[in-house]
Amino acid sequence: MPTSSQTPSRVLVVEPHPTLRTVLVQRLRQDGHLAAAVGTAAEAIDLCREQSPDLLVSAEILEQNTAMRLAQQLGASVIVLTARSGVEALVNLLDEGADDVLRKPFGLEELAARCRTLLKRGRIGLQEKVEVGPLEVHLLLRQVTLSEKPVELSPREFALLCALLMPPGMVRSRQELLRMAWPPFSGGPRSVDTQVLTLRRKLEQAGLGEGGGITTVRQQGYRFSIDNI
Repeated sequence: MPTSSQTPSRVLVVEPHPTLRTVLVQRLRQDGHLAAAVGTAAEAIDLCREQSPDLLVSAEILEQNTAMRLAQQLGASVIVLTARSGVEALVNLLDEGADDVLRKPFGLEELAARCRTLLKRGRIGLQEKVEVGPLEVHLLLRQVTLSEKPVELSPREFALLCALLMPPGMVRSRQELLRMAWPPFSGGPRSVDTQVLTLRRKLEQAGLGEGGGITTVRQQGYRFSIDNI
C-alpha cells in the first residue's frame, strides 16, 4: 500500500490545443502533481471513470460540452480557461460555480500558483514523495529510490511510473498511459509497450522483483502493484 502524509494531487488538463495542453501539464508536473492531459470532454470522462481528479483545468468551450458541465460530471473543482474578454464573462463563470477563471493568454506561473491555492483549500496539498513498499518516488525532485538506493530513469520512464501510481493497483490501458505520460501525437501503443519493458527491466535490476511490480492485464493494459512481490 502507498504511504505518505498526503495523497499527491491529481490534476486533469482538458485543452483542445495540443501545444498548450502539453505545456500546461508539463508545468504542473514540475510542482509534483500527478497531472494528465486530454483534448476532449469525452476523453476526460473516460480517463476518470474510476477516480475523479482533485482539480480540473479546462478550456471553457469543449466539443459538445463546457468546462462547467464537465466539472459537474466529474465532481471536481475547476479552473476555467476562457478566451472571452470583459469583466461580465468572468463574473458569469464565477457565478455559475467556477472555482477560478483565467483569461487567455495567461502566464504559466500564474496558473501554477492558482492551482496550488485551490489544492491547499481542499483536502489535497502538494506532495513531495510517494511510497509504495520499499519504492519511493520523489515527485518534485523527479527521483526514484528503492530501499534508499537511487534508480536511474529517463524522463519518459519517470512519467510512466507516475501514471501507473495514479493510484497503485489500478489497471491503465495503453491509451490512458499515452495521455498521461506522453505529449500529444508523440507515441502509440507500441511506444507504451517499449517503455514498460525498459521500466520493468530497470526496476527488476534495482531489486523490485520479477516484472518490477508491473503486470500485464490481458486485453486491458498494465497495473503496478507490489502485493505479490
